[in-house]
Amino acid sequence: MRYLKETLTTPVAGEYDVIVVGGGPAGACAGIAAARAGARTLVVEKMLYLGGMWTGGLVNPLFDYAQKKGILGELIGDLKKRNSWGGFWKMCFGYENMKELLESKLLDAGGEVLYQTMFCRTIVEDGRVCGVVCENMDGRRAFMGKVVIDCTGDANVAHSAGLPTFVGREGDGLCQAMTLMFTIGNVDFLQDKANELFDMVEEANAVEDTGYRLPFTKPFIIQIPNTRHAVVQLTHMRGYDPTSASDLTKAAIEGRRQAMEVVNFLKARVERFRDIELLETAPLLGVRESRRIAGEYTIDRNDLIDGGRHEDDITTASFGVDIHDPSSTNQKCYGVKRYGIPYRSLIPKGIEGLLVAGRCISGTSEAMASYRVTGNCAAMGEAAGAAAAEAAMQGIGVRDVKIGDIVKHIDGGI
Repeated sequence: MRYLKETLTTPVAGEYDVIVVGGGPAGACAGIAAARAGARTLVVEKMLYLGGMWTGGLVNPLFDYAQKKGILGELIGDLKKRNSWGGFWKMCFGYENMKELLESKLLDAGGEVLYQTMFCRTIVEDGRVCGVVCENMDGRRAFMGKVVIDCTGDANVAHSAGLPTFVGREGDGLCQAMTLMFTIGNVDFLQDKANELFDMVEEANAVEDTGYRLPFTKPFIIQIPNTRHAVVQLTHMRGYDPTSASDLTKAAIEGRRQAMEVVNFLKARVERFRDIELLETAPLLGVRESRRIAGEYTIDRNDLIDGGRHEDDITTASFGVDIHDPSSTNQKCYGVKRYGIPYRSLIPKGIEGLLVAGRCISGTSEAMASYRVTGNCAAMGEAAGAAAAEAAMQGIGVRDVKIGDIVKHIDGGI
């Protein structure tokens, strides 16, 4: 590989108490919580809106929300007022309303956001994260912060800081299959059984085998509230490296091909779907698994099976383990006891001034397959935002925050 040597002088474009990298469910809630606590807060987001997998990934339903209070409960209440909550399993939302709610809550709290801005690297001085370098239409800029929260989903900030991370399952390092969600219109169908759509395709092939086969055995057509639109959880792309831009590109291309293939098949071969139209493939690829940090506490299978609780729990999780196999069409699922997610799992070992929220916290691959759903990520983000604000404004380390005093409102199950 050839290298280009550069000497860069990067202007500092702003100084903040809290910088949140990534504005998905975790990052948006982190930014709102930090700003509401009085911290000068910046959220850096690569898309043109907040919400991440909620809004760019088109992910519905909103799993593991029931016990949550705090910002997530507030969002659901607002969605209900807008007649934008319900649909499939009565736990789905309208995407545009979610975008606007997250944005308005952040701005109303005094927070700032920079869209279409890419994180480049972490600034570390004397064992402490003190800022990030980003690039956007203004060029290359540095933003300094007393506490940085990594809500990238891929632990990009922690990885850039030189901290150890883990990728994929133990043993071979393979990651769960990726999914590109897509929306369809003119839908007059409510799926209520896991194999219902799969069986329809099999029945159509029994009449005349086209050679088409579904890439996943438990696809779902998920109704969006108060519309004749649905989002489809069906495409599965396996064997790709989520830390490789080349592989992510290939996975997205394959996902769009799979979406087009199944829509064409359903229109031609299944009578009740003859009028459907492919509306949109998601702007964000659904990556279920990539990097995870090495934190002060690692959530593992025992926590899930035993319903582990900890003195520093920030939220609880009850969504079962859901592993989309990286090498076959199988899906491994099993139930868990409601367990706690400790604040220590958000703190990377070996550094100060950095918190992590979302699926890249410290846990095993198997445990991550439970807590990765968006309701849990949102609650983690809110706790991280509140803790970061406390640390920044009090001039203390993130490990010194008395987390129990500031997260009691987030989860009614703690």
